[in-house]
Amino acid sequence: MKWHAVLVLCVVSAACGGSDESPKDAAPDTRNDVALGDASADASGDAPGVCAPGDVTGFQPEPLVAPNAPHQQKCTTQQVGDYAQCQGAKVTSLCAQFSDGQSGQACRQCIETQSTDARWGVIVFDGTSGSINVEGCVDDALGQTSKEIANGGTGSCGDALYASYGCQREACGACSDDDFGACTQMALTNGCKSYDQPIQSATGPCSKLLSDAAPPDANACFPDTSITDPTAEQVDWLTRIVGYMCGP
Repeated sequence: MKWHAVLVLCVVSAACGGSDESPKDAAPDTRNDVALGDASADASGDAPGVCAPGDVTGFQPEPLVAPNAPHQQKCTTQQVGDYAQCQGAKVTSLCAQFSDGQSGQACRQCIETQSTDARWGVIVFDGTSGSINVEGCVDDALGQTSKEIANGGTGSCGDALYASYGCQREACGACSDDDFGACTQMALTNGCKSYDQPIQSATGPCSKLLSDAAPPDANACFPDTSITDPTAEQVDWLTRIVGYMCGP
């Protein structure tokens, strides 16, 4: 099975815990239709109404922070499902259990981490917005955390993804949701191309994702784009990635 690397931007308004309020506005808003290296979109940048990529000549990738090891056993199977419904489908009646002092506090603390933390969990917050840690999940699944640059390695698949995603965000962050996908396709054939090449390389750190040798655990790291309903897709993805990284 060919693995399909995607740029994932998950916008989360607030963490679950730490207050008495349910995170009813904290569902991921995932832009997951961007296939890295797939230049099927018009790359000319001249299409009317399309937000063109910005200048990325000054872009410098930040180091990827190592992820927590998978299967942390901080969340029960029930809690995994409840968290996915709370965040992905905004079933707010399931959210209170993840607040401080409640039964799901440890589960939430495994899932939700800050960008300043020494290790990253499933969702990484920078202030009140967060993104799903696809890169860390991939390094866990591929057994590449020791190859991460921050750990003194030569560079992991997660490092490569993090650099490419960062470049695409730099190039297209000002675009609307409707234009974002087309913009990143253009960026990948121009300013961000050098960051995409290691991901597409048959001998690069992500090569297993591009072949039938991809480990089954890697499936948890990416959304299932065959699910056409956005809410169902988010719930499914959160269930799988939270279950892999923080569940049994």
